[in-house]
Amino acid sequence: MSTWAGDKPRARPCRTCRLDSIDGSLLVEHPELWRVEAWKFGELYRCSNCGRHWFLHEHRRKISRIHDTLLSLAQHWNRSRLVLNTSQLSVLASIGGVVDYYKDYVAIPCSARNVSGQQHHKAIVLVARQPPHFWYEPQMVHWADELISVVPSPFALPLEVRRASREKREESMGFAPVGIVDKQGKEYTLGWYGEFFDKQGIRGEEIRLSGRRKRWREIVRPEPAEAYYFVDWFDRCEGMLVSG
Repeated sequence: MSTWAGDKPRARPCRTCRLDSIDGSLLVEHPELWRVEAWKFGELYRCSNCGRHWFLHEHRRKISRIHDTLLSLAQHWNRSRLVLNTSQLSVLASIGGVVDYYKDYVAIPCSARNVSGQQHHKAIVLVARQPPHFWYEPQMVHWADELISVVPSPFALPLEVRRASREKREESMGFAPVGIVDKQGKEYTLGWYGEFFDKQGIRGEEIRLSGRRKRWREIVRPEPAEAYYFVDWFDRCEGMLVSG
C-alpha cells in the first residue's frame, strides 16, 4: 500500500464521503476517489479531498465507504485467508444460510465458541466477498480462524422464515412485514429481516411462518447479533450453504 493511504483522514468528511455508498456506474463522476491497490474481491480507493477509504466490489456494482473505526479490520480482512474446516461447513450447511440481494455474502445464524473462550449464542457466520465497512460495531467483528466450534442456535429463526423475510419487499419506510407464529399459536410480525427471535421466553426455534398477510399482529424488530464471523467467499458456497 502506498504511504499516503496510511495518513489520517481529515476531521470533517467531504461531501462525497458523507455518503455510505455510490453506485459503481457513477464512479466516473467522483474523480476525487483514487484507486490505491487491488484488494481481495475488489479494489481499495481513497478520497483525495478528505482521506476516507472506499471499497469497490469486484463486480463494480457499488463502491462503499469504509468507516474510519473499521479500517484496520478491513485491512486485516484483506490480508487474511479466512476458511473453515469440513466439519464446520457441514454444520453450517445443515442450518442453512440466506444470500443477500447482491450475492455479496451468505449469512448463517449459529451458536459459536471461539479461541478466547467466548460463547456467542447469537452469532452470524458471513461467507463474504466484502470487508466489514460500515454497519458493524468493531467489537462484534471476528474471523474464521477464531472459531473452535459452531452449532445450531436455539434463537435462530428457521430457514424458511429467514428466506421469507429476506425476500419480502418493503411496504413502507423500514417495514417489510412477514407473519410468524409460535408453538402456542401466538402470532407476531417480523418488521424487517433478521436471523434471531428472543421474546418473552419464546426463541427462534419455536417460530414458524403463519401465512398471515394483512392485519399485522405484534410487530417485532430484528434481534441483534452478538458477533459476526467473517469467512472468505468460495466457489459453490451458495450451493452448499443456501440450499438448506
